[in-house]
Amino acid sequence: MDMDHCVECQVCHMFYDVTMNSGYKNKCKNCYKKEWVQNNKEKTKKSDRISQWKSNGLISDNYDQVYQLYLDSTHCDKCGCQYTKQNCKHMDHCHTTGKFRAIVCCLCNANMLDRTKPTTNKSGHKNIYYDKREKKYKYQKKYYGKLLRKQFKTLSQALCWKYIMLLRLKAGHYN
Repeated sequence: MDMDHCVECQVCHMFYDVTMNSGYKNKCKNCYKKEWVQNNKEKTKKSDRISQWKSNGLISDNYDQVYQLYLDSTHCDKCGCQYTKQNCKHMDHCHTTGKFRAIVCCLCNANMLDRTKPTTNKSGHKNIYYDKREKKYKYQKKYYGKLLRKQFKTLSQALCWKYIMLLRLKAGHYN
């Protein structure tokens, strides 16, 4: 075997690194990346989960504490049922302030609607959410096993589309 090939995959060439004595690392970049991902699975899983919560509007003073609470939770804070694959954990938060409230099951999360929704609330309607990056309202729902996604400039356009689709479904005219 050549000395300039990776010791793991034995295909890729090693890459130059000024911090090494010989100047070359004994593994290729792909093998180092695989090794890093393998060693840091929990760390990346945690950061991905917290990023997902933040993009969904969850606000907390200490995300590490909330994540640990999420990991330790085995039963719903509202109804007390045990979490399963079908009835999994969800983060409940106030849609007005974004503050974390509790860790609840899927069913309780769907039934916990905010009673007072201000007109500035971007996520107050089922299947419609506001994408802050694209500055658009998005409608997303499964119809007959097929996922339908649409984008709108205003909330009223998204709501009109939603109710037109409901009327089409009730009349039996789904395009």
